[in-house]
Amino acid sequence: MTNGWDHISREKAAALFNYNYQESDERHKQVIEKFETGKISREDYLNEVVFYKKRDFSRAEFIEFMESQSQIHQSSINVLKKLCSQSNYHISALNNESLELNLFRIEKFGLKRYFSNFFSSSFLGVKKPESPIFQKVLLITQTIGEQCLMIDDREENVEGATKCGFQTLHLPQVDDLEKLLKEMGISQ
Repeated sequence: MTNGWDHISREKAAALFNYNYQESDERHKQVIEKFETGKISREDYLNEVVFYKKRDFSRAEFIEFMESQSQIHQSSINVLKKLCSQSNYHISALNNESLELNLFRIEKFGLKRYFSNFFSSSFLGVKKPESPIFQKVLLITQTIGEQCLMIDDREENVEGATKCGFQTLHLPQVDDLEKLLKEMGISQ
């Protein structure tokens, strides 16, 4: 999927709703850690980052825009469908994401069909690339790192997983997923 609420989406929001991106981004940087680890709600985040002053748009309009930024990569869904049909793998999602946005995306895109577990920073209270999130995944699943393949588009997240013993795949371009999995003997 696309990133849920990254700088590109936040820049689009500032342009669409006509507010100062730099000012909002500075405020975002002060609370993003708490937001993505479930220590503050979307309501609190929006109060700090967007609605700290009177706006010409509603909170509901802004949330609708936030949610609209989530898009599916159909090629990845196709790979997931193939992997799920093989029944050889337990597929889990591991992401840094706020609680409300994560729950929205799981529901909207029917992700429970593909993933047996959702290890979100907002559920676990820790974020990638720090070791504790990977260690929690191993404890919860009762597996060892060598039995897990962690795929991520960010090099620092891959490095964090590697330090915890995971097999890893750095995937900067989502369209390369099926080809790389085939090369590893994972997908047909």
